[in-house]
Amino acid sequence: MATNTTRDPMRSDPAGPWLEHAPSPMATVEGATHRVRDINTAFCRLIDKSRGDALGQPFCELLPDNAECLALLDHVFHTGEPVSHTEQDRGGPAAAFWSYVMWPVMANGSAVGVVIQVIETPPPQERTLAMNEALLLGSLRQHELTAAGALANVRLQTEIGQRMQSEQDALMLTKEISHRIKNNLQIVVALIANEIKRTPPSLAKGYLAMEARIAAIARLYDLISQSTRVESVSLDAYLREIAKTMSASLLESSSGISIEVRSDAVEIDPDRAVPFGLLVNELGTNAIKHAFPGGIGRVTLSLERVGDQIELTVADDGVGMAAKDPSLIPGKHGSDYVAIFVRQLGGTITVSGSDGPGTGTTVRIRLPSRTARPPTA
Repeated sequence: MATNTTRDPMRSDPAGPWLEHAPSPMATVEGATHRVRDINTAFCRLIDKSRGDALGQPFCELLPDNAECLALLDHVFHTGEPVSHTEQDRGGPAAAFWSYVMWPVMANGSAVGVVIQVIETPPPQERTLAMNEALLLGSLRQHELTAAGALANVRLQTEIGQRMQSEQDALMLTKEISHRIKNNLQIVVALIANEIKRTPPSLAKGYLAMEARIAAIARLYDLISQSTRVESVSLDAYLREIAKTMSASLLESSSGISIEVRSDAVEIDPDRAVPFGLLVNELGTNAIKHAFPGGIGRVTLSLERVGDQIELTVADDGVGMAAKDPSLIPGKHGSDYVAIFVRQLGGTITVSGSDGPGTGTTVRIRLPSRTARPPTA
């Protein structure tokens, strides 16, 4: 004959002692007398009894003098409604607060037992002490963090100071090297000038061109040696220095040819400063030598920023393109110096002028304001 088995709702989960693993004290009671059916270790520690001593005992005997707790158990058992309650235990040396949470175990629509969970709450004084302790620890931690931050700041300032000193040392070294290069170039210029004096004028043109080119480079290193920066060169100052050099080497004090400079405040990287100076010198020298057969006129060197580019203009009011030897027009031959320097600067060149005499020639060169590395010729 088959046996009809009914699952006991008060029976613990067969897969494991579910009460035992609860972190807070928990127990289950059954019947109207609320006898303990199951209890976990945390609850046993709370009431200072063994599990064997607690099982089967009325719950009110485990917590004597607690009529309100018993009344709550009756309420949950008879109504099936969960309740929670907090009360103060004045029996201990320091007043503690007990929080009870109770809910019914239901079977066939009615309560057959109650699950009880108890949470002990420290008294306000202990909570205050705990808060003060936490604040103290936080203050100490903040002090440690402040000290660590101060130490890190000192280290950072030291590193910044060392880097600034390194940059200053590098600047001084660059200025010293530039000064020595300038002096050496000036010696070379002086030697060339001495050769020019000993050479017939008809044979001295090559020496004059060489002198002007080396002098332009010497002016660049003179500017670098006086600069407070090494990552860029001021082109407006460089342009004026080149104009002075050309005037001194190519024009006499009584010459009717003048050189005018108009320039925005523009900077360029040092890598391109040398080909820039040589380009200006080449264009200016060509204009002075070939645009004014009558010995009177003006050469204008101008520099301005156009968007993200730099525009160099070398213009003269001389005889114009029609009267010039085509081989002297800048940029007409890819192998001439002007084309080489423009290519090194990563720029483009345009030459304009009317065919009539006296209309002059204008050379415009556009180059990027910055470049990682100029292309090699």
